[in-house]
Amino acid sequence: MTKRIKTLSLIAIGAVTSLILIVVGGGILIDSWLEMPEPPPFRIVSSSPQQTYAITVERKQREPTIEDWTSWKIYLSYTSEGQRVLNEVVVAAGDFSTGPDYKKNPQLNWIYENTFRLSDIASLPESKSDVLLIRNDSANTLSYLIVSGDSGEWFYILNLAPQASLKLNALPQGGGAYSSSSWISADGQFINGGEFSVGKNFRIPSYAKPGCYCFSVKENAITVVSRDFEGYEFREFTPEERKQNEEDKKKFEAKQGTEVDGKKIYEIYSKRPEIITPKSPGCGDANSVSYRR
Repeated sequence: MTKRIKTLSLIAIGAVTSLILIVVGGGILIDSWLEMPEPPPFRIVSSSPQQTYAITVERKQREPTIEDWTSWKIYLSYTSEGQRVLNEVVVAAGDFSTGPDYKKNPQLNWIYENTFRLSDIASLPESKSDVLLIRNDSANTLSYLIVSGDSGEWFYILNLAPQASLKLNALPQGGGAYSSSSWISADGQFINGGEFSVGKNFRIPSYAKPGCYCFSVKENAITVVSRDFEGYEFREFTPEERKQNEEDKKKFEAKQGTEVDGKKIYEIYSKRPEIITPKSPGCGDANSVSYRR
């Protein structure tokens, strides 16, 4: 199980928990929630502007199993100067409750020779966009790095060399008349096969201007911070909590769960403490790094 799929499995448990709490509190099961349509399959083949890379991105539907709850997976394949680098590597997986939704077929746009954007939403002018500063601070080349957020767009970065960096303009992760919380994540793989993954929430004040997020990839971790917004994440479940969640989830799936079981799940989720990441005003400025534009 990849780290991205592991992360999505926790999201799925959370979705099931929400449904359980609705059932417990209201005494009814919302069948329409279970009948939401699956995201449609797609297949996109493209070459970079200077023909260095030939890529295929494909979402395939599948039948969920007990071992693998996902009903779709996204695969990435690409060659670099005619040499195969990746062949149908799973870069995302989920079900009807997880994104990317892509109500229409997503559009692929090349940003740089090694970077493309996948979304069914048009991008915005630079003045209205968030800024993503991405740097490979490891000693190894990344075969791919994917950055995504609540806005529904995904950036795919290929073959990022050690100490290389780039700048991306992205749809704002939040804002508007109300304060909100956004989710932004980065997942990737080193050329030697090592995988990494990170996801973090950020608190976005009402009427906030577009912000800046900084990503730093190291050998054993990837960090994401913001110059403008406070980040936070919840403590991971303990092995005992994870086991209890799985047991209670199975009870409700078998329609054997009780109100007491629902309250136990609620207690586990509601009592996890937050881990706060403060604003980092100087992120992206270390050593006067020049980010590719």
